[in-house]
Amino acid sequence: MMRVDRQMAFSRTSRIAHQRKAWHRKFHQSSSFCRTEGQGIFLDLKRDDYSAISIAVGPAGRAELDLDAAITEAFETHRRPLLDAGLVKEDEQGGDARAFRSLQRPASNIFHPDDQRAFGMQRDLRVDVRIGIGDVVDFFLASHRASCLLKRRHLYEVVRGVRQRKAAADGKVTADGKADRLHALRRTTAIYQLRRPWYPRAYLCMYDGLELIEFMARRQLFPDWVFGVQAQPFGAHCWVQHGDVLLNESSEYAGQFTPIMSV
Repeated sequence: MMRVDRQMAFSRTSRIAHQRKAWHRKFHQSSSFCRTEGQGIFLDLKRDDYSAISIAVGPAGRAELDLDAAITEAFETHRRPLLDAGLVKEDEQGGDARAFRSLQRPASNIFHPDDQRAFGMQRDLRVDVRIGIGDVVDFFLASHRASCLLKRRHLYEVVRGVRQRKAAADGKVTADGKADRLHALRRTTAIYQLRRPWYPRAYLCMYDGLELIEFMARRQLFPDWVFGVQAQPFGAHCWVQHGDVLLNESSEYAGQFTPIMSV
């Protein structure tokens, strides 16, 4: 009986300590966070920069509560540098460090079984894609807009604009139903990939992702613009996906990155 009482007391103490440290999981809206390969990675959009802190990985398949404790402990250990860098704050408002778990990892490509980053498309994928004048005009307008946005605006402003437009659309698309939506996304992506070599700009994930996002928006389609990171060696990448379906990247390559932000 005494042992049970001690456990209950320990539980209460742990709960109080957890509440005192809860602020360590709150970070600024301009920042995103994920844990991968034993590292906690921060993306600071306003500074267009990444930072990292060490988070013990522990045994494979560790419980979520154990991982929560490891993240909280790491935030406590690096409290002052994180506060000085403006990545976390001492209040209840802000992003949750556990939010990265809800980001969907890509599982397949929209052109499955052809699963690759296409810069142009194979002949057998062109059969059901007919491109009209309106498609060409929309493509070049979207391409020009993406170039101007990245040239004239900070990444933070670009991301905020994409996010606000998507929220205002409230998920509305021109196609009704899941099957029709996927068909519209597939056709629009196919048109984009066929026209992409016509636009005189070398491949760059940031530009190509935004270009496709802008092209989709002209069709009232609003997929996710996903940013991902890997820790060892460090690398960052971005791509476009709908649910867990990739639109402009291969499953193998995107799978090397842990999603840190979805727009």
